[in-house]
Amino acid sequence: MNAIRENWLGRLQSQKHFRLGLLFSARMSGPVLSLAFSLIATRSLSIESHGIYGRSFSAIIILQAILEAGLTNSVVRFLAPAIQSADRQSVRAIVRASIQLKLYTVALLGLPLLAYTLAATLAQRYMPATSFGFLILSADALSIIWLIFLGGLGMSVFTWLDSVLVAHEDFGRIFFWVPTVGIIRLVLLAGLFHGTVVSHEHVLYAFMAGPWIAILLFFMIFPARFFLQRAGRATWRPWVAKLLQYNIWILFAAFMAICSDWMEMLIINHSEQAAIYNAARLPMQAFMIVLTTMSSFLMTRFSRLKQQQEFQELFRRIFRFLLPGAIMFVPGLVLIPWFILAFYGDEYRASLSVFYILYPGFVLRIYAAPFGIALFALDQPRLIAMESAVRMIGGLILVACGYYWFGITGAAWGSLLAQFPGWLFLGICYWRYFQGHGFPFQPA
Repeated sequence: MNAIRENWLGRLQSQKHFRLGLLFSARMSGPVLSLAFSLIATRSLSIESHGIYGRSFSAIIILQAILEAGLTNSVVRFLAPAIQSADRQSVRAIVRASIQLKLYTVALLGLPLLAYTLAATLAQRYMPATSFGFLILSADALSIIWLIFLGGLGMSVFTWLDSVLVAHEDFGRIFFWVPTVGIIRLVLLAGLFHGTVVSHEHVLYAFMAGPWIAILLFFMIFPARFFLQRAGRATWRPWVAKLLQYNIWILFAAFMAICSDWMEMLIINHSEQAAIYNAARLPMQAFMIVLTTMSSFLMTRFSRLKQQQEFQELFRRIFRFLLPGAIMFVPGLVLIPWFILAFYGDEYRASLSVFYILYPGFVLRIYAAPFGIALFALDQPRLIAMESAVRMIGGLILVACGYYWFGITGAAWGSLLAQFPGWLFLGICYWRYFQGHGFPFQPA
């Protein structure tokens, strides 16, 4: 039976374009199923629970970026050549080093959380009247924090295993395995609808448990012994330093970029306002589907280019297609507001003003995306990190000030305007590059 399955998967992946199609389909399934899960979940929650879920979801996404430790890129970058050259010693060393880095990152965040949980539990039991009571979170708050931590950790392990499959160019298994996390979440959510009133804790549990169950399924299609092969300390320790050096800018860039995308949900400190804002923002996840597809499609093309003129020509071809395509986004200005009111009800009417501010910013991200994607192919992680930092710092200031003075509409304007400093930075970088002066801020 296993031989038949292996033969079938092998034939399924034999054609290059078909293999790329499998990868694109798998990559698109994640945002699509995540959007479906969030829409169904938030529709069943009260407005206050919706706000708590929205803020918790944002925290999970940010925590995932930290716990990934940049390994999703570096594992593919170094493991794929080692597998192709059948260098078993390097394969074992890279896998062991990546596991070691993952454990370091988990310990850095998990051990303080565990220590605080134990201290808070003991304090609540033996010192209920302590003057430091304001430092002790309730049991409900602690459970949400643990759901956030385990959700971010589960997603970081899931993406790491996904990168192992990509390094093996095992697109058939990717196609069948990657969507399982979204499907499991939806099944768990459907099960919660029977016999109980669904709360934000239930939804967060379903979101957290999905990747962990999918991780167990991973070892039904991929041999676990691959991760258990021994590597000498002298061989894997240098790889820890090498991966860390390669990852540092990518990790910094990922953290800054995700924080700039989700910080307004963490800055908004009222659950009802967070729900109103999240209802306007949730449909924007459709743009994440477009961006994910663009990234997978364009990265393969940018990675083949060497000369400056080749990049210029490809940018021209991309924008000859994108600029006329702007008309496709116009119906969204009518359809999405109608959907928000029809789906959530009249109590979310305030979401419409937030939506009309956010929507142009997400459309413009489609047009700025090719420049950011090309920087990966041009091996410029430093510039990617700097651009993300510019957006995050600008966003932190503009969103915080906007929310303080004008509420959630001010936060939306801050989110929109915060994109422009980063795009201006990218424009300056590419202007220098196309003028023949190279990119700025290069190491000496």
